[in-house]
Amino acid sequence: MSRIVIYPNHERERPRVRRERRNVFSDETNLYLLRLLRKETGLPETLGNVPATARNLQLELAAAIRQRVLPWFWSISLHIFLLILLASIIHQVTRIEPLDQLSAGITNIPRLGDGHMIGPPGNGEGNVPTIDETHQSDAASNSPDTTLQTGGLATPALGLRFGGGSGGIGGGGEADEAVIAGLHWLAKVQQPDGAWRFTGRNPTFPQQSNVLRQENPLAATAMALLAFQGLGVTPTSNHVDFSRPVRRGWEWLRERQNPDGSFFTERESIGTHRFYTHALCTIALCELLVLTGNETLREPAQRAIDYCIRHQSMSSGGWRYLPDRFSGQSDVSVTGWIVLALKTGQAAGLTVPPESYNRVMQFLDEMMLLSNHYMYREEEPMPRISMTAEASFCRILLGWRRDNPRLAAGVRLILDSPPSFTEQGKRDVYYWFFATQTLYHYGGNEWQTWNVAMRELLVQQQEKLGAEAGSWHPNTPVGDAWRQYGRLYTTCMSLYVLEVPYRHLRVFP
Repeated sequence: MSRIVIYPNHERERPRVRRERRNVFSDETNLYLLRLLRKETGLPETLGNVPATARNLQLELAAAIRQRVLPWFWSISLHIFLLILLASIIHQVTRIEPLDQLSAGITNIPRLGDGHMIGPPGNGEGNVPTIDETHQSDAASNSPDTTLQTGGLATPALGLRFGGGSGGIGGGGEADEAVIAGLHWLAKVQQPDGAWRFTGRNPTFPQQSNVLRQENPLAATAMALLAFQGLGVTPTSNHVDFSRPVRRGWEWLRERQNPDGSFFTERESIGTHRFYTHALCTIALCELLVLTGNETLREPAQRAIDYCIRHQSMSSGGWRYLPDRFSGQSDVSVTGWIVLALKTGQAAGLTVPPESYNRVMQFLDEMMLLSNHYMYREEEPMPRISMTAEASFCRILLGWRRDNPRLAAGVRLILDSPPSFTEQGKRDVYYWFFATQTLYHYGGNEWQTWNVAMRELLVQQQEKLGAEAGSWHPNTPVGDAWRQYGRLYTTCMSLYVLEVPYRHLRVFP
């Protein structure tokens, strides 16, 4: 009879071994912890002084922890949560300290500066226009350029200076006529309710059909109002053709500011429009306060500025599409829009914390390549000329001096990418606006070269006849980079470019 040999089942033994390994404390240690709990918490004696089996000892210890330790844990956790919540609420309502007096009191200025223009309220390469800066004090101008050594901290008390005539224009000859014609077209396409829309008067127009999905009356209205304000037209001015459209537009727009200071509806809360829309409306509102000195605008304008400040990214220092200060996602496009809004508010005497500008400069440092190209954002490491123009303009507004070698490098890059209406992929009125702003403030032969070419092209390509006279077609002779926003967008941006020479005083004399 053969012998039967039984081998141990190692697979069955493995769970038991794992369970034993999980019991990292010895029976003596568990018993010590249990007695400690009894002494400190008054637990009843259940095991006496004789060690029980390992299982009973572990169960007893677990019951003691549940009975005496866990309630303390949950209580402490709840109190910590309530303290954090209270701190966040206090932070939200705390008033921001005012700027230095150097940046206050510049409200008695007759008209607005250039650079209050609108970038595309959408994705990708949109750029944000910006405004003239106050000239630095003699002490600041004679001091070395600390931004080059310190990584780009902003000059703390810079503001904006608005200059030009009291309603007159001075771009010169045909350029003046083109601005007037463009504003007449804008007045003609205003909606019955006082707003403007990217689809124009009739959304069934063939050239407007691709704009339907981008419709955003808040952004479109702010863009149109900025075009009129570039000429100095306000709701209370006496311009026979333009004052009434501006008054109706502002009546419509002011009613749509939310209690928290923001400008957007549910439509703009989704996708890429939200912070572009808020920035445009904030710029227009603060600019109107500068132009009119109407103190009833101060409180809503400050609320709009405060909304920007509250949602600056704590980690990156910039902004992106949606308000989220805890997100590290920022891009140069949206950030430039907000810089323009903050600088316009500062020119109106509103409160803007200097540390916000310093954090923007640090963000721009991170977006800059060694050759002074700027990326849209870190996740898209290919530099863009439109972002380079926008970032260079922001650098001027935030304190870089004209002799900064990195600013000079940015100017050279812009001059190497001249405007063109006929080359596919090079028509980009958004880029042209920022490039024009940067070169206007930079001055010199660089500005003269760019301005002559830019002005001639825009005057030449403006519609001269028919129902669309005074506007710029978004698809002819080639499509603009932002043609999805239609004729109103390309017309407003083109007007901004032409208005640059007679809107702001130069930052660099």
